[in-house]
Formats: sequence, structure tokens, C-alpha cells
Amino acid sequence: MERGLKKELSLLDVFCIATGAMISSGLFILPGLAFAKAGPSVILSYIIAGIFCLPPLLSMAELTTAMPKAGGDYFYIMRGFGPLLGTLAGFSTWFSLSLKGAFALIGMGAYLRIITHMNLNSIAIIGCIFFIILNLIGGFESLGI
Repeated sequence: MERGLKKELSLLDVFCIATGAMISSGLFILPGLAFAKAGPSVILSYIIAGIFCLPPLLSMAELTTAMPKAGGDYFYIMRGFGPLLGTLAGFSTWFSLSLKGAFALIGMGAYLRIITHMNLNSIAIIGCIFFIILNLIGGFESLGI
């Protein structure tokens, strides 16, 4: 029996995956922590960050629709500018996703600290180990190992 991933995600599926990650800790927990430290200037920070995110967002949307392959932006950079910049783009994407994951773990840790009364760093490390194991299991499952 051959197992493989099917390419059948709809627009709604992709939208739910992308927004689910940001809505969880990125929208409900981290702004509260930032507001506690910086005050009302956080609102201005979100507005400025949103403005700066628009050009890359529109560029990535254009690239991924022009080259509908997995990793469309990386694929374009690799083809257009060569392997060195393609590798740099791949590492940059990995680094940005790692930072996003770290922010999400801190956000979840801040929320769980209220419930468990544990140290924030301990909760974040436990969450990180849990998600590493979960991703390894999912990776092995998709490879059929």
C-alpha cells in the first residue's frame, strides 16, 4: 500500500491554517503582554508593523500564485537568483518560522502560567519538546516510516 500526501487543500483550508497560527497567541495573548510592558504605544506598533508587512505579503502572494509549487517564493528565488540566494531565502524563512514558534510558545506559556503556576521558561521548554516530538511523528508518518 503506497501512502502519500494528497494535494487537495482548498482556499478555506489554507486560510484556516494560516490565520489559526496568528489568531491564537499572536492576537489574544502577546498583545496583552506587550501592552503591560509598553502601554498604549503597542497600538501604534501594530499599525506600523501592519504597514511594513503589506509589500512582502503582496509579493509572496504574487509569487506563490505565479509558481504554484510547494515553497513558491523559495522556488522563484532559487530559479531567478541561483542556489546561494535560494539557500539564504530558505534559511531566512526557517528562521522567521522559528521566531514565530518561539513567540507562540511564550504566549502559551504566559497563559498556562496562570493555570499551572509554573515558571514561564519551564512551560515554554515543555511546549517546545512536545511540538518537536509531534512534528517528528508527523514527519515520519508522512514519509511512511
